Amino acid sequence: MAPPPPPRTLSPSSPSPSLRSSGCRPLPSARLRPVSVAGVGSAVFFRGTEPFSLRDWRAIKRFLPRDCPLIRAYGAIRFDATSDYSVEWEEFGSFYFIVPQVEYNELEESSVLATTIAWDDSLSWTWQNAVKELQSTLQKISSSPIKVNNSTLQTTIVKLNHVPTKASWDLAVTKALQMIKGKQRELVKVVLARCSRYITDTCIDPVELLACLKVEGQNAYQFCIQPPDAPAFVGNSPEQLFHRKYLNISSEALAGTRARGKTRADDFQIGQDLLLSSKEDNEFTIVRDSIEKKLEAIARILFGENMASAVLFNQGIYYILQMICDDVVVHPSKALRKLPRVQHLSAQLAARMRNEDDEFDILNTLHPSPAVCGLPTEEARQFIQDYEIFDRGMYAGPVGWFGGAESEFAVGIRSALLGKGHSTLVYAGAGIVEGTNPSFEWDELDLKASQHLDG
Repeated sequence: MAPPPPPRTLSPSSPSPSLRSSGCRPLPSARLRPVSVAGVGSAVFFRGTEPFSLRDWRAIKRFLPRDCPLIRAYGAIRFDATSDYSVEWEEFGSFYFIVPQVEYNELEESSVLATTIAWDDSLSWTWQNAVKELQSTLQKISSSPIKVNNSTLQTTIVKLNHVPTKASWDLAVTKALQMIKGKQRELVKVVLARCSRYITDTCIDPVELLACLKVEGQNAYQFCIQPPDAPAFVGNSPEQLFHRKYLNISSEALAGTRARGKTRADDFQIGQDLLLSSKEDNEFTIVRDSIEKKLEAIARILFGENMASAVLFNQGIYYILQMICDDVVVHPSKALRKLPRVQHLSAQLAARMRNEDDEFDILNTLHPSPAVCGLPTEEARQFIQDYEIFDRGMYAGPVGWFGGAESEFAVGIRSALLGKGHSTLVYAGAGIVEGTNPSFEWDELDLKASQHLDG
C-alpha cells in the first residue's frame, strides 16, 4: 500500500470549512451498519499534545453532519495524556483522528466507495487544492495493488525482549499486592502491562497483520491506524468502550482470562473454573462495583445530582428510578465471553442520553475502564505511572470513530505498534488483585500477546 499523502489540518477556531462526500446522500438505515472500513489519505485530521478536551471533541464533531453517515473521524486517544511520550508514539500526539479522503465501507447489505474533501479559503487551502490532492491519492491507490495472506504471517522471530523483565514484573506485582493488602491505601486493583519487542527476519506489513487478526477476531474489534511517516497501531480488541446510536449508548467491561480448551468438554470445564474462581470473582466484583460507580456518574451527567442517588439493586440489575423517557441499566451478572484463544468474564451497561452533547462526558467517564487501569482510578493510574517503565501510548486508550448520528469505540488492548524496520512492539496487560500470582499473570501476558506473531 502506498503511504498516504501528508494530512491537512484546519484550525478549530477558523470559519467552518466546506465538506463534501460522495456518500453524503442518505441511505436506508438498515444498510448503514459498518462491518469494516478502509480509508487512505486525509481530508482533515486532528492531533493534539494536551489531553483530549471538550473543545477538541467539538472541533471534530462540526465536520460530522447527522445527514452524512459515511463521514466519520477515525482515530485513538492516549491511555494517559499526562505521561511522557516515547519517540515511537510522538506522531500520534495525545489524540489522533482523521477523516479519510478515500474510504471503502463494507456494510451489512452492500458496499460503498466514498470520497471526502475539505477546503477553507481563509487558510489558503482552496477547493482546487483539495481536488488535486484527492486525485493524487486516487492515483496512488490505483497503482498499488495489495496481496494479503489471510491466514499466517510469513516471518520468523529473530529476537525477543520484554519490558519489564520477568524479575522486574514480579517485583512490581509484589509491590502492588502489598499496597492492595495494606490499610494505608485504597487501591484494590491495578492493571500492569508489558511491552515486548520482537525483531523479525522480514518487515511486517500492517495490512497483512490486520488480515491475520481478522481470522482471530471473532467477537472483537480489529483496527489499524497509521499517521504519515509513523508506525502503525494495530490491534484486535475484545472490549467495547461504548457504542452510541443517536441517544442510545452501551458499554462493556471484561475481567479474568483463561485459555480456550482443545475439546468442547475441556473448554466447558475451563469456563466453569473461570466462573467459580475466587480470585477471578474478586476481580469481577471490582469491575461490577466500578460499573455501579460509573452508572452513578453517568446518572449525574444525564439527570443531575438528585437523580444519582435513586438506585435500586434487584436480582442483579441496577435501575435508575423516577425516569420517564431516559433509562440507565447495568447487567453485572457473570457471563462468559469466548474468543478464539481466550475467554473472559463480562458485564454490560446500557443508557439513553438526554442529548448527544453528553457523549464527551460519557467518554471521559468510561475511560479508563477498570479492565485496563484499576480501582480507584486515580490511585491505579498513579501506580502505573510510578512502576511501568515504558510508554503505553495509545495502548489501552479509546480507539474507534465519531460520526454525526453514531459513534463507536473499543478499548485499545491486544495491540501492537509496527515500525518501519523489522521491529514490532506488542502490548498486553493483566489485572492485579488480592490473590494474584505474578507467574500466572506473566503466562497470561504471553497468551494475550500470542495472536500477533504466532504462525
